[in-house]
Parts: sequence; C-alpha cells; structure tokens
Amino acid sequence: MAAAGNTSSKGGKTVLIVYAHPKPESFNGALLQKAIKELSSKGHNVIVSDLYKMKFDPLVRLEDFSGPSDVSKDVQEEVDKVEQADLVVFQFPLYWGSFPAILKGWMDRVIQVMSGFVRKTGFYKKGDLKVRGKRALLSFTTGSPSIPQESLEAMLLPMQVGTLNVVGFDVLLWQAPPQVSFGVEKGWDGGKGF
Repeated sequence: MAAAGNTSSKGGKTVLIVYAHPKPESFNGALLQKAIKELSSKGHNVIVSDLYKMKFDPLVRLEDFSGPSDVSKDVQEEVDKVEQADLVVFQFPLYWGSFPAILKGWMDRVIQVMSGFVRKTGFYKKGDLKVRGKRALLSFTTGSPSIPQESLEAMLLPMQVGTLNVVGFDVLLWQAPPQVSFGVEKGWDGGKGF
C-alpha cells in the first residue's frame, strides 16, 4: 500500500473509497466495483472502507472525547486510511438530501479526530487540519429521476462545503462536479435495489 502523496508501484495515487450502502449487489455496489477496476487498471492503489460490511459504529460516544490521544481502534483504523489517501471518494445513496446515517457517523467520528478538534476544550485549532491538501469527491445515487440544478447545489452545499471543505479537504466541486446517478432503480438491470 502506498503512503499518501506517494505513488503506487505503477505510478498512481492512493484512493480511499468510503462506501455506505447495505447491499453489495446494488447500483452503488456496481459503481464501487467499477471504480475499483478502473482506478486499479490505471495504477492507483485503492483502499475501500465498506461501512456496512465493517459494521462501523456511527454513534459518537463519550469515550470518543476522553482525551487527545484516546482514539478508539475503529476510528484510528479509518484515520490511518485517510492519512494514506490522496483522494477520498464517498460512494452512497442520497437519503433525504444528505449522507446516510452511517456515513454521517463516520464523518462525525473520523473527521473530527483529523480536523484539529481539541477534545479537552471542545474547540477547533486552526491550522491543525490533517486532511489539508487531500482531495474529496462525492459519488451518489438518488431515486429521483432528476433534481433541478439549483436544488442539487443547495443540497450539496452542507455536505461539500460545510463538512468536507471546512475541515480542509480540497473538494472537487468546481474542477469536477460530483458523480450523480438519478433514478437508478428504474434503469438498473441488477434489479435488486437502489
């Protein structure tokens, strides 16, 4: 596995895909498999965090705030993955205009550790953002056949800017818009879910 900023043996970068869908046979699952295949074929090192398969606990607990060096094992493993990555891709179904709860919990638990949040005081320290310089991209599906561009931008603002950009990610917002698949359950020939 290549370290972040380094290239793999084929000259690529390290990409972490944080996957948040309960069904591997879903369209989201197909997008995950396609991304792994394409990125790997181009020489990139791909790491996947399949949150449902991992049974990732999305609940922030008091222990998560017990001290600056007391990080639970599951969170530390995810922090290590993010630290290795040059790009973090979030693959998920859009639930009520936002991330699924398991992915929101991943962000609450993992990103707060990396964001410079000082647990002793409950404040953020500016300049201590371990994700600074890392890129992030959203790839998601929605059951809606379409969403007006203005509404989509309004929905994405808290996710892309309020969550990811504010902690230091370079969100591929203007360089490359998020990958959005609309109304997939109607056109997905896998037919086993959204």
